[in-house]
Amino acid sequence: MIWTVLLGFVVAAQTTVGATAPKPLPRGQAILASMALPGAGQMLLGSTGRGEALLWLDGAVWALWSGFSWSSSAHEHDARISAGREAGADLTVKASRYYRALERYDNSVEYNEDVRSDARALYPDDPERQHAYYESQGYFGAQAWNWSSDSARYRYWGTRRAGRDAALAAQFAVGALLLNRLVSLVDCAFFAGREGPARRVEFRPGDSDPGIKVCYRF
Repeated sequence: MIWTVLLGFVVAAQTTVGATAPKPLPRGQAILASMALPGAGQMLLGSTGRGEALLWLDGAVWALWSGFSWSSSAHEHDARISAGREAGADLTVKASRYYRALERYDNSVEYNEDVRSDARALYPDDPERQHAYYESQGYFGAQAWNWSSDSARYRYWGTRRAGRDAALAAQFAVGALLLNRLVSLVDCAFFAGREGPARRVEFRPGDSDPGIKVCYRF
Protein backbone atom coordinates (compact mmCIF):
# COMPACT_ATOMS: atom_id res chain seq x y z
CA MET A 1 0.00 0.00 0.00
CA ILE A 2 2.84 2.43 0.82
CA TRP A 3 4.49 1.58 -2.51
CA THR A 4 1.26 2.33 -4.33
CA VAL A 5 0.89 5.73 -2.66
CA LEU A 6 4.51 6.68 -3.37
CA LEU A 7 4.19 5.58 -6.98
CA GLY A 8 1.06 7.69 -7.31
CA PHE A 9 2.95 10.77 -6.10
CA VAL A 10 5.76 10.06 -8.59
CA VAL A 11 3.33 9.76 -11.51
CA ALA A 12 1.47 12.87 -10.42
CA ALA A 13 4.70 14.80 -10.19
CA GLN A 14 5.70 13.72 -13.69
CA THR A 15 2.32 14.62 -15.23
CA THR A 16 1.68 18.03 -13.70
CA VAL A 17 -0.60 20.22 -15.82
CA GLY A 18 1.48 22.25 -18.23
CA ALA A 19 4.67 20.24 -17.63
CA THR A 20 6.69 18.68 -20.42
CA ALA A 21 5.73 15.06 -21.12
CA PRO A 22 8.19 12.64 -19.47
CA LYS A 23 10.58 10.63 -21.57
CA PRO A 24 9.24 7.08 -22.01
CA LEU A 25 10.84 4.56 -19.69
CA PRO A 26 11.80 0.95 -20.50
CA ARG A 27 8.68 -1.17 -20.97
CA GLY A 28 9.67 -3.62 -18.23
CA GLN A 29 9.66 -0.85 -15.61
CA ALA A 30 6.34 0.42 -16.91
CA ILE A 31 4.80 -3.06 -16.65
CA LEU A 32 5.93 -3.33 -13.02
CA ALA A 33 4.47 0.09 -12.34
CA SER A 34 1.13 -0.91 -13.87
CA MET A 35 0.98 -3.99 -11.62
CA ALA A 36 1.34 -1.81 -8.53
CA LEU A 37 -0.90 1.02 -9.74
CA PRO A 38 -3.04 0.55 -12.87
CA GLY A 39 -2.44 3.36 -15.34
CA ALA A 40 0.99 4.29 -14.00
CA GLY A 41 2.78 2.26 -16.66
CA GLN A 42 0.70 3.80 -19.44
CA MET A 43 1.50 7.30 -18.21
CA LEU A 44 5.20 6.48 -18.00
CA LEU A 45 5.09 5.23 -21.60
CA GLY A 46 3.34 8.37 -22.81
CA SER A 47 -0.24 7.02 -23.12
CA THR A 48 -1.53 9.62 -20.68
CA GLY A 49 -5.23 9.39 -21.54
CA ARG A 50 -5.55 5.65 -20.93
CA GLY A 51 -3.34 5.91 -17.88
CA GLU A 52 -5.54 8.56 -16.27
CA ALA A 53 -8.67 6.52 -17.00
CA LEU A 54 -7.22 3.43 -15.31
CA LEU A 55 -6.03 5.48 -12.34
CA TRP A 56 -9.46 7.03 -11.82
CA LEU A 57 -11.11 3.63 -12.17
CA ASP A 58 -8.76 2.12 -9.59
CA GLY A 59 -9.44 4.95 -7.17
CA ALA A 60 -13.19 4.53 -7.58
CA VAL A 61 -13.01 0.79 -6.92
CA TRP A 62 -10.82 1.36 -3.84
CA ALA A 63 -13.47 3.78 -2.56
CA LEU A 64 -16.18 1.15 -3.14
CA TRP A 65 -14.14 -1.50 -1.33
CA SER A 66 -13.58 0.81 1.63
CA GLY A 67 -17.26 1.69 1.83
CA PHE A 68 -18.47 -1.90 1.64
CA SER A 69 -15.86 -3.09 4.16
CA TRP A 70 -16.84 -0.37 6.60
CA SER A 71 -20.54 -1.17 6.11
CA SER A 72 -19.93 -4.88 6.78
CA SER A 73 -18.06 -4.18 10.02
CA ALA A 74 -20.63 -1.61 11.14
CA HIS A 75 -23.56 -3.96 10.57
CA GLU A 76 -21.84 -6.81 12.42
CA HIS A 77 -21.07 -4.50 15.33
CA ASP A 78 -24.66 -3.23 15.48
CA ALA A 79 -26.00 -6.80 15.32
CA ARG A 80 -23.86 -7.94 18.23
CA ILE A 81 -24.84 -4.95 20.34
CA SER A 82 -28.51 -5.76 19.76
CA ALA A 83 -27.88 -9.42 20.65
CA GLY A 84 -26.35 -8.39 23.94
CA ARG A 85 -29.19 -6.00 24.70
CA GLU A 86 -32.17 -8.08 23.47
CA ALA A 87 -30.96 -11.63 24.16
CA GLY A 88 -28.34 -11.32 26.89
CA ALA A 89 -25.67 -12.77 24.56
CA ASP A 90 -22.08 -12.96 25.72
CA LEU A 91 -20.27 -10.54 23.39
CA THR A 92 -16.85 -11.74 24.54
CA VAL A 93 -17.34 -14.95 22.52
CA LYS A 94 -15.29 -14.85 19.31
CA ALA A 95 -16.57 -17.99 17.56
CA SER A 96 -18.72 -17.15 14.53
CA ARG A 97 -20.94 -20.20 15.11
CA TYR A 98 -22.18 -18.60 18.33
CA TYR A 99 -23.56 -15.62 16.43
CA ARG A 100 -25.00 -17.87 13.73
CA ALA A 101 -26.81 -19.83 16.45
CA LEU A 102 -28.26 -16.57 17.76
CA GLU A 103 -29.89 -16.09 14.35
CA ARG A 104 -31.56 -19.50 14.31
CA TYR A 105 -32.63 -20.16 17.90
CA ASP A 106 -34.86 -18.20 20.27
CA ASN A 107 -32.76 -19.31 23.23
CA SER A 108 -29.78 -21.44 24.14
CA VAL A 109 -32.00 -24.19 25.55
CA GLU A 110 -33.37 -24.94 22.08
CA TYR A 111 -29.88 -24.86 20.63
CA ASN A 112 -28.49 -27.21 23.29
CA GLU A 113 -31.31 -29.66 22.61
CA ASP A 114 -30.27 -29.84 18.98
CA VAL A 115 -26.67 -30.36 20.09
CA ARG A 116 -27.82 -33.25 22.29
CA SER A 117 -29.68 -34.80 19.34
CA ASP A 118 -26.57 -34.48 17.18
CA ALA A 119 -24.51 -36.14 19.89
CA ARG A 120 -26.88 -39.11 20.01
CA ALA A 121 -26.76 -39.44 16.22
CA LEU A 122 -22.96 -39.27 16.11
CA TYR A 123 -22.30 -41.62 19.05
CA PRO A 124 -25.39 -43.83 19.45
CA ASP A 125 -23.69 -46.42 21.68
CA ASP A 126 -21.30 -44.22 23.63
CA PRO A 127 -22.94 -42.08 26.36
CA GLU A 128 -19.60 -40.69 27.50
CA ARG A 129 -18.73 -39.33 24.09
CA GLN A 130 -22.27 -38.01 23.75
CA HIS A 131 -21.85 -36.05 26.97
CA ALA A 132 -18.40 -34.79 25.97
CA TYR A 133 -19.76 -33.57 22.64
CA TYR A 134 -22.71 -31.89 24.35
CA GLU A 135 -20.44 -30.10 26.82
CA SER A 136 -18.03 -28.93 24.12
CA GLN A 137 -20.61 -27.75 21.59
CA GLY A 138 -23.35 -26.40 23.85
CA TYR A 139 -23.61 -22.94 25.38
CA PHE A 140 -24.22 -22.61 29.10
CA GLY A 141 -23.97 -20.08 31.91
CA ALA A 142 -22.81 -16.65 30.77
CA GLN A 143 -22.96 -17.76 27.13
CA ALA A 144 -26.66 -18.65 27.31
CA TRP A 145 -29.20 -16.37 25.63
CA ASN A 146 -32.94 -15.80 25.39
CA TRP A 147 -34.38 -13.41 22.85
CA SER A 148 -36.90 -10.91 24.18
CA SER A 149 -39.10 -11.35 21.09
CA ASP A 150 -39.19 -12.90 17.63
CA SER A 151 -39.04 -9.46 16.06
CA ALA A 152 -35.80 -8.69 17.94
CA ARG A 153 -34.20 -11.86 16.63
CA TYR A 154 -35.45 -11.09 13.12
CA ARG A 155 -33.92 -7.61 13.25
CA TYR A 156 -30.64 -9.17 14.38
CA TRP A 157 -30.75 -11.59 11.46
CA GLY A 158 -31.54 -8.77 9.02
CA THR A 159 -28.65 -6.65 10.26
CA ARG A 160 -26.19 -9.53 9.96
CA ARG A 161 -27.49 -10.35 6.50
CA ALA A 162 -26.90 -6.75 5.40
CA GLY A 163 -23.36 -7.08 6.74
CA ARG A 164 -22.81 -10.30 4.78
CA ASP A 165 -24.11 -8.67 1.61
CA ALA A 166 -21.70 -5.77 2.10
CA ALA A 167 -18.82 -8.19 2.70
CA LEU A 168 -19.68 -10.02 -0.53
CA ALA A 169 -19.73 -6.72 -2.42
CA ALA A 170 -16.30 -5.92 -0.95
CA GLN A 171 -15.01 -9.24 -2.31
CA PHE A 172 -16.32 -8.35 -5.77
CA ALA A 173 -14.49 -5.02 -5.45
CA VAL A 174 -11.26 -6.91 -4.72
CA GLY A 175 -11.86 -8.93 -7.89
CA ALA A 176 -12.36 -5.70 -9.83
CA LEU A 177 -9.07 -4.34 -8.47
CA LEU A 178 -7.24 -7.46 -9.63
CA LEU A 179 -8.93 -7.35 -13.03
CA ASN A 180 -8.01 -3.69 -13.45
CA ARG A 181 -4.36 -4.56 -12.79
CA LEU A 182 -4.48 -7.40 -15.31
CA VAL A 183 -5.99 -5.14 -17.98
CA SER A 184 -3.39 -2.47 -17.24
CA LEU A 185 -0.56 -5.00 -17.40
CA VAL A 186 -1.67 -6.44 -20.77
CA ASP A 187 -2.26 -3.00 -22.23
CA CYS A 188 1.11 -1.82 -20.98
CA ALA A 189 2.90 -4.87 -22.37
CA PHE A 190 1.39 -4.83 -25.88
CA PHE A 191 -0.35 -1.55 -26.69
CA ALA A 192 0.58 1.48 -24.53
CA GLY A 193 3.13 3.80 -26.13
CA ARG A 194 2.77 2.12 -29.52
CA GLU A 195 -0.09 4.13 -30.98
CA GLY A 196 0.00 5.08 -34.66
CA PRO A 197 2.18 3.48 -37.32
CA ALA A 198 4.50 1.91 -34.76
CA ARG A 199 1.89 -0.46 -33.42
CA ARG A 200 2.94 -4.10 -33.25
CA VAL A 201 -0.45 -5.83 -33.40
CA GLU A 202 -1.95 -5.79 -36.88
CA PHE A 203 -4.85 -7.47 -38.68
CA ARG A 204 -4.08 -8.68 -42.22
CA PRO A 205 -5.86 -10.75 -44.90
CA GLY A 206 -5.00 -14.43 -44.94
CA ASP A 207 -2.17 -15.48 -47.27
CA SER A 208 -3.87 -18.48 -48.86
CA ASP A 209 -7.26 -19.23 -47.30
CA PRO A 210 -9.94 -16.53 -46.99
CA GLY A 211 -9.93 -14.90 -43.59
CA ILE A 212 -8.05 -12.50 -41.33
CA LYS A 213 -4.88 -13.19 -39.41
CA VAL A 214 -3.47 -11.37 -36.38
CA CYS A 215 0.21 -10.40 -36.65
CA TYR A 216 2.47 -9.30 -33.82
CA ARG A 217 5.82 -7.72 -34.61
CA PHE A 218 8.58 -8.29 -31.99
